[in-house]
Amino acid sequence: MDLGELTQILGMEVQRDNSDSSIQLSQVSYNTCMLKSVGMSNCNLIATPIDPNVKLMPLTDGDPHISDAKFQCDYLSGLGKLMYPAVTTRPNLAYAIQHLLQFSIC
Repeated sequence: MDLGELTQILGMEVQRDNSDSSIQLSQVSYNTCMLKSVGMSNCNLIATPIDPNVKLMPLTDGDPHISDAKFQCDYLSGLGKLMYPAVTTRPNLAYAIQHLLQFSIC
């Protein structure tokens, strides 16, 4: 059974240019859906997701986000959804995510 030309696989769109036999992969749809699901569909694009010189500090007991279970769940969910494109095609995201995950648990 022929399913036709490959157009999407594992969250990546596949575009083939027959003129020079090249293939282009894109994760625009996956990233758009992921940003919508975490309420960040209007965020601004940046070239580097995190400054490597930033020193993050763990939350303290007085911080209101410590006891906000919805915030913690949304934060971890967003980082989890970013893991897939980071592992597959975006090593710069992988560094930023691991840096943020170090401070996700008090």
